[in-house]
Amino acid sequence: MSIRDPDLADDGPVAAVAAVATVAAVSNGVVDAFYLLQNAEALYQTRLRDRLRLRSNELCAMQYIYRLETLGQDVRALDVTRNLGVTSGATSVILSHLVERGYLTRTINPKDGRGKLLHLSDEAATAVSHALDDSRSDLSQIVSGLTIRDSERVVDLLAAVTKSIESSGHPEP
Repeated sequence: MSIRDPDLADDGPVAAVAAVATVAAVSNGVVDAFYLLQNAEALYQTRLRDRLRLRSNELCAMQYIYRLETLGQDVRALDVTRNLGVTSGATSVILSHLVERGYLTRTINPKDGRGKLLHLSDEAATAVSHALDDSRSDLSQIVSGLTIRDSERVVDLLAAVTKSIESSGHPEP
């Protein structure tokens, strides 16, 4: 969908304002609400990092490991390296710090006997889940008044947004 007004002669500030106005009119504030949600999530990450006294990459590594463990997937240092987009040396420092803090354990990978699998300690899993439970509790209260029809509409919308996020941002082949 093009939001450019063909009657505008240039692509300068007037065209940009027209484009923003068109998007705002089309979205009914929904797109803006998604951007506000992203902002809130980013600020939440900062609060969580401060609460756990972790650096950004350490928190990202913990959350990544937590999410994969929740899905029943094995996690290796290589997976964390790819997720964070850092060198293997940087990953080693990050993971060593998490081990020292008691947030992470390593076990032998039963598939090859040499590599290590990463696991959050009970303390770390509890810390992450408590932080997530705080927001889940609030969300449950917020959506408890929705009708079944409205709930289905919200679920459909969020599923479509999730699919859009999952399918975007992949590197070019």
